[in-house]
Amino acid sequence: MQNEPLYISMRKYLLEIIEQNKHTPDFKLPSENQLALRFNASRISAKNAILSLEKDGLIYRKQGKGTFIAPKASEFELLKADKQNPMICFIVPGVGGKFIGKILEGLQTFTLEHHLNLSIMVTGGDQKIEEEMIRVATQNNCKGLIIYPVDNNVYNKEILKLSLNNFPVVLVDRYLTGLDLSYVACDHFTAAYNGTKYLIDNGHTHIGFLSQDPHSVSSVLERSNGYQKALLDHIGSFDTNLQLTIDHTDPDFLETVYTYLQDNPSLTALITTSIGYGLNLVPYLQQKGIHIPEDLTLMLFDNEFEGYLPLLSFKPIIIDQNPYEIGLKVGEVLYRLLYRNPKPKKILLKESILY
Repeated sequence: MQNEPLYISMRKYLLEIIEQNKHTPDFKLPSENQLALRFNASRISAKNAILSLEKDGLIYRKQGKGTFIAPKASEFELLKADKQNPMICFIVPGVGGKFIGKILEGLQTFTLEHHLNLSIMVTGGDQKIEEEMIRVATQNNCKGLIIYPVDNNVYNKEILKLSLNNFPVVLVDRYLTGLDLSYVACDHFTAAYNGTKYLIDNGHTHIGFLSQDPHSVSSVLERSNGYQKALLDHIGSFDTNLQLTIDHTDPDFLETVYTYLQDNPSLTALITTSIGYGLNLVPYLQQKGIHIPEDLTLMLFDNEFEGYLPLLSFKPIIIDQNPYEIGLKVGEVLYRLLYRNPKPKKILLKESILY
């Protein structure tokens, strides 16, 4: 490629050497000075080329001795990976929310560091559009897909086709039962379990759980199971009346939740499982004279109120799924599928409870 940055040319040169010698233990590579002289460039460019390969785990440096090929290099198809910047596509319901926005930030960080071109395709939560976008992406030279599935456990035929054809694809946040595909998410079961246990440890015994239909989305089902298991383990039972299923977009959402609270006066804490619940619910409850946290402790999956906290009279407890880390890990898993090992891999990350 003409006019490409010098450090990229140096990186490619080093990759050729690594590819030819990757099975030779501790093979020594040219130094920064030698690279700079060969390309008539500064040592800064040479250093950047070496650092990029070190970050990829392909080389290692010994103080005072030089730069060497790492054992990991033998597992990669190096020249295939670096001949061009392949296109990968992130198919997602929307990009306006904080959670998906943070995932995208992490993914963009990874793709920039690993010379991948990233295209974003928005489905609007419509499964037919999701199906069409998968078709368009695969027909237009997309080398790998990252899919944040719509809220439906019935997957579309294009995702099934990807699985059958062993196309490089990573699912984000929720899995699709019966498909052997790579998957990266927070450990939903453990996150809900730990969140519920935190409330129990702080004196709550009547804890509500507010969610959409658990059987429509795998992530919500796992959270529901984690909530129930924590109550069984630490209280000995759970009351099914304290688990309310309703989508926050339902026209009767606010009135239904208020009636639920009135019908369960012993309830002292409420876990909400998705973005949108807290933002809709809190102002309405305060209008009704229900104060947080004095009357009701609120625990949210993800911080819907990020950016609004200085304006709030309370601080909600947050189960943070660490979406930026999810984005980084998604990029890593797809990169592995493209250049190292096509076998699907499932990764669950740990949550953080912020209070």
